[in-house]
Amino acid sequence: MKDMKLRKFRLQDAARVMALLHDKDIAKWTANIPFPYSKQDAIKWIQATSIDTAQNPFAIEVDDQIVGCVSHWINTKSEIEVGYWLGKDYWGKGYATRALAQMLSQPGFPATASVVAQVMTENIGSQRVLLNNGFSCIGKYDVQGRSLHLYKKDNNIIN
Repeated sequence: MKDMKLRKFRLQDAARVMALLHDKDIAKWTANIPFPYSKQDAIKWIQATSIDTAQNPFAIEVDDQIVGCVSHWINTKSEIEVGYWLGKDYWGKGYATRALAQMLSQPGFPATASVVAQVMTENIGSQRVLLNNGFSCIGKYDVQGRSLHLYKKDNNIIN
């Protein structure tokens, strides 16, 4: 399998981030990524997340090329929420599954009672990523006309 690593985003990644996210299908499956997505959007996002320590996005690199992002942020005192996206050319290749597993097990990942993720009901690929990482679907609900599933992984405490 190809070499994959996680790293922090840098401003010079903005053009690549824009190239990956300027896609209607990505905006369709994510809550906070607009379409169209500009280089200025990417610059603002990289700058904002480098300052806001509550957000922790990591570039997913495969053979030294960014293919997506995996991130975590504080949801509540006892929960961390995770999210991820991949450029469309990289869907279905196992990268999100591997990246999420790597992030959850890396030193420095917050020890917490549980980790949660929200995914659109129709996004079967994303649900598979969560199931492959030990998450369970614990509920379904609607937000702003979108049907979502809530997934949870208990006891993500690293000893």
